[in-house]
Amino acid sequence: MSEVGYCTLEDVRRALRKADLPGDVGQDEQIAVDAILAETEPLEKTLKRHWFEPDGISEASAVTIPTAPKSRDDEHDIQTQAGMVHGASERDRYRYRENSDALLESDPRSDRWRKDRREPKREIRIAFGPNEALEPPVDETIPAYTRLTLNRKDVKAVNTLSVVTAEGAFEDWVASEEYSGGVGNQHRGEDYWVRVNNGGVSELYLDVHAMDDDLASLSNAVYIDLDYGHSGIPRNVRRAVALRVGAELVEEAVVEIPQNATIYGVETKADEMRSKADDLLSVYR
Repeated sequence: MSEVGYCTLEDVRRALRKADLPGDVGQDEQIAVDAILAETEPLEKTLKRHWFEPDGISEASAVTIPTAPKSRDDEHDIQTQAGMVHGASERDRYRYRENSDALLESDPRSDRWRKDRREPKREIRIAFGPNEALEPPVDETIPAYTRLTLNRKDVKAVNTLSVVTAEGAFEDWVASEEYSGGVGNQHRGEDYWVRVNNGGVSELYLDVHAMDDDLASLSNAVYIDLDYGHSGIPRNVRRAVALRVGAELVEEAVVEIPQNATIYGVETKADEMRSKADDLLSVYR
């Protein structure tokens, strides 16, 4: 369960009153607090977002409101081209057979030879820059970026960026003085940069020319530790969490049900509250 919540008890009380249910959450407020915390973590994981209030919320005496970004450590594969001509990623050969059917007639030893001479770097998908950036002769003066979509939105900072080397080890591009980059379009043209669009989607761009020529692997080739989060918890997020909590409290009969309400009416109220919460959160999906 999360240790922080995206709404307050007052938000829950307002949501219940709006639904024509008692605004009190009962004598045991901890039940409502637990429900708020339980709704917060799934919301973050579903929407891949985190919100925080640097100065907190004055009315949040019972609930701990997040006040800072969160950190996350992920591994990523380097994207490859959708399809390649067989042998396109091999080192150039200087002796060619005249027989055009030599590939079809080759024995198993030839396939082993081809694997030994494979250059994984030439299989990398280029998202920004010349499409032929990795075709000989390679012009490393023009940046060519491959793109990784990060697992969380609203990235604030890159703490570590470990990229696989030819030896199979990892080099931290952030800690090394040989590389430059950061979060924001102002770092475009450097060795790495993170673009955050208007919807918070964060994408990491790596200059393939800054990588080793003979990469040990393209799978699990990048490890990144980052800070992420949006400053300010929007009102619709607070209300959505409060509505979900209110629906849960109603179904568990934690709040007092009006005498003129039927069981069908209570269940309908809970469904309406969850439906409204989904509508409020739809802009973040």
